[in-house]
Amino acid sequence: MLTLYYVSATLVQAWRIQRACSKIAEQLAQSSSVAFYALQPGNDDGFDPTIASSELCGNRNVAKVTDILWLHGNQHGCCLRPLQSVQITPWISFPPAPSWLPFVYAADCATPTVTPTEIEPQPRISLSPDKAQHLQLLIEANIDLQQREMNTQNCVPVQLENYGKLIAWKIDSHLAVLIETDIEHFTKLLIMTFLQNNLYINDQLPLMRIESVQREGEPQPFELLANHLKRQSRKAAEISEEGWQKHLEDLRALSVLAHQATEFEQQKNRSELKASTPKQDLLLQRQAEQSSVAVQGSIKAVAVVEPTTKTPSPAKPTQLKQPTPVDHLLSKKSDFEKGTAPTKTENLSTKSREMEKSPEVQENTGTIVAKASTPSKSFVAVKPSSPPSEASTSARPRPVLRRNKNSLGESKPLNVLVYSDSASARDSAVVTLRQILEPDVYTIYALTPQQAGEKHWLEQTALLVVCGSVAPSIGQILVDYFLHGGKVLSLCSDILHFILPNYRTAEVREHELVQFSYDKWQRVKMMHHIFCYQPSPVKKNFSTDSEESSVQSHSRKSSMDLKDLTGQTHQLDVKVLGTEETWNTPSLLLANSVQSGGKAVFSQVHLETSPNEFEFDEVKFAILKQSERTRIEIFTDLLRKYLEVQVRGTDSQDLVPAVVFKQAYFLGRHESKFELLEKLRPRCSGHDNVIVMPKLTIKFCGKDDKAPAANSNVLPILIHSCPDDFSTVDYFDNLKTEHIGRLVIYAPVLSSSMHVVNDLELMHGIAVLPVQQTDGIGRSGNQWLSPLGCAMFSTQLHIDMDSPLGTRLPLLQHVIGAAVVNTLRGHKQYRVLDIALKWPNDIIANGNSKIGGLVVKTTLLGSQAIVNIGCGINLNNSKPTLCINDLIKEYNMRIPNAKLPLLKYEIFIAMIFNEMERILAEVQNENFESFYALYYDLWLHSDQSVTICLQNDQQKDAKIIGIDDIGFLKVKLANNTIETVQPDGNSFDMLKGLIVPKYY
Repeated sequence: MLTLYYVSATLVQAWRIQRACSKIAEQLAQSSSVAFYALQPGNDDGFDPTIASSELCGNRNVAKVTDILWLHGNQHGCCLRPLQSVQITPWISFPPAPSWLPFVYAADCATPTVTPTEIEPQPRISLSPDKAQHLQLLIEANIDLQQREMNTQNCVPVQLENYGKLIAWKIDSHLAVLIETDIEHFTKLLIMTFLQNNLYINDQLPLMRIESVQREGEPQPFELLANHLKRQSRKAAEISEEGWQKHLEDLRALSVLAHQATEFEQQKNRSELKASTPKQDLLLQRQAEQSSVAVQGSIKAVAVVEPTTKTPSPAKPTQLKQPTPVDHLLSKKSDFEKGTAPTKTENLSTKSREMEKSPEVQENTGTIVAKASTPSKSFVAVKPSSPPSEASTSARPRPVLRRNKNSLGESKPLNVLVYSDSASARDSAVVTLRQILEPDVYTIYALTPQQAGEKHWLEQTALLVVCGSVAPSIGQILVDYFLHGGKVLSLCSDILHFILPNYRTAEVREHELVQFSYDKWQRVKMMHHIFCYQPSPVKKNFSTDSEESSVQSHSRKSSMDLKDLTGQTHQLDVKVLGTEETWNTPSLLLANSVQSGGKAVFSQVHLETSPNEFEFDEVKFAILKQSERTRIEIFTDLLRKYLEVQVRGTDSQDLVPAVVFKQAYFLGRHESKFELLEKLRPRCSGHDNVIVMPKLTIKFCGKDDKAPAANSNVLPILIHSCPDDFSTVDYFDNLKTEHIGRLVIYAPVLSSSMHVVNDLELMHGIAVLPVQQTDGIGRSGNQWLSPLGCAMFSTQLHIDMDSPLGTRLPLLQHVIGAAVVNTLRGHKQYRVLDIALKWPNDIIANGNSKIGGLVVKTTLLGSQAIVNIGCGINLNNSKPTLCINDLIKEYNMRIPNAKLPLLKYEIFIAMIFNEMERILAEVQNENFESFYALYYDLWLHSDQSVTICLQNDQQKDAKIIGIDDIGFLKVKLANNTIETVQPDGNSFDMLKGLIVPKYY
């Protein structure tokens, strides 16, 4: 029996490998990237494209997973579109083989030469003569000594030189290597590593990733860089622990010099033309002279070698055809020659900085919906009016899309962004804003300098709060936002200099209490900014004489002109709102842009600071505690009166109503409930039906069980009880499905319904229905406002990978979106409501107001995809935008004798589940034609004009004609060429209200 089992297992494994290899070859022919990578034990990324693609890839942020190739423990394999690209200019070429740098690799010849005329040396590897079969592989390995020593004698490292030509390498937290290979050797490499669970390469380095990429640029020649190292510590293949650390120091020193050479060349190209031929000769001579100093021996001209495995002959120096970046560094001694290797590269180019970012800096840039995995086999659905094939354009990098401003109406932006150079100031501002702003209207996000520079936020921000210092480059962008109609609140920030440059520092006061007056609030003591600003004596247009009364000072006005980034002049009206008592200097200022209506309030007192931050100082704490209510009142008044922001009523400013968490209820047939409980028993801790997950602990409570207190992290679920605020009769009487929604976890208050389904394999079709969420999650981890009255649900679907939908899983988000919208548009009564789909998954009312959206997250379990879907649609809440019942009321008022009934929550959710199951059944029966026809009938984008933004800042006008098999947009250019595009971040699909854009 054991022999039969072993044979069966071997055959299954061989079948899996053969199947994976055939799919790899198929995907490579479609200009996709193939990525195999290992996660930390216990982690599961759900095939997140931002993890599947290397952080070294420049277009990683637009990567989409299009096929699942391999899943074995923590080892994943998938296909990505577009083809990922790596800029290797700051990388280093490999020295001639054999070598020990950066790791041990053998000679290019597999067989030694006996005599020059006897036997021709056989190359170690022969790639296909067909260049179309060649590809570049990015290979990443761990350099940590402990990880390296975990390799056992039974595990034979894979030698990379046996599978391709070594091109270039770089090192930081790990080692990255680029090799050139062909499809045959790529497949063999995957078989010898990931497909056989042998994750070690040269020098017994733990393998982290193999990814096919597109190479950009040329690496820095190793020969030129190596001459600037004081020493090379490694002199043998075998190396001790101490020797390995010194070896890594050498490698990092080379990488630093490569970055410096790259930066030098880029700066030179920006300022002057390339050097002429006589200059090249001079540089070559200087190189030879410095080489003679660094190396005691004969002077030799150094050849600039292309990445190749052939060893240049030292007796025949190669003349330089083009000056290299390293040559230009030779005019002065490097830090290495001086014996002090720099530990940090300064002033890297933009591309270099992007490549060196840590994962924390590169926030996630892929969307959650992209985690849905795609096709395990090729499948082409028949679509109505199917557009021409895009085969001719598939090899080019996929362009990005930005929606034209006038192509669709804009809804009111509801985002409040906080820009701060200090984490404490930012957190204080956010806490105060949450206390003051009208609930369920605004989302509050921190704005980083990188995000500010991207400018995607400009049209989506209701208020920008700025704290502390601002870099000049960012300051100009923030000023431009104000000059074009934006609202800005400056809290002790030097952005005042950018908008009101005639204000100068009067004195410095560190951590000092001051007394100031504003409107009805007189002689208020608060913490002042360390700088006290007042108009320059040369440029001031109003008096600052101390004998002026406070009432007069409040009405002081001036005007000035300021230019935006395009050079257009804007007139500003400036008014002093409040003054500091001692020096009569302005404490609160208001600037209005006459042309655009932009408004900026400048506070030189710390309105964001809570008294609790000064508990260590008894005197200040006592005074600030007395002024706390006044602080909130002044802050609120400025927001409401001058910045047009919705705030809480005055009676509600003291106490923000606390959310009261409650127990949830398990609803459905008892047989189904206990079937699920039995399935979950292995996940339970002890015999108490307690399941601990990363973000939530749940306990299923029987009749005799004592339910724990509910909070944001603990959810007790009652098995045998029914809620008072949810009509199970209305719900189940209107539910016509077989699976979806038949089992329900109903929660009056929940942190996030996705926390219940994300980390568990439940039952196909189970639904979690929260009435209110405190930590709703949207696409890319964005905030999801979840006010009372919003119809929200999460459901888990189990899709066979071999089913019609399983072969194109990314289409599932469009199927669910169509079902939600068609619940109303396909209804005989509610079809009159103006509700539509905005690609990829927003629900829009009246053509411009977002009232809902959805998020899809997929993981693989064996031959099934576990798909977790979260959806929210405004049903009975007028905030933050409008809701379906508002549309119904408006229709009844507009149309005589119209009597559309308002929708009840329970009935509406049941209607959605009915439509979801109906459309899913059609798709699973391969009726894709019917689905595409319905989808195009429901969406906003037919023949919509768009602008395609290319990588070189050029633009092309196009029209949307549909979506492809995996849900990307297809557009037709003016020359009738078909291209496939996707949104750049969220700039096309800018989520408003319920979900706020995540910037990268």
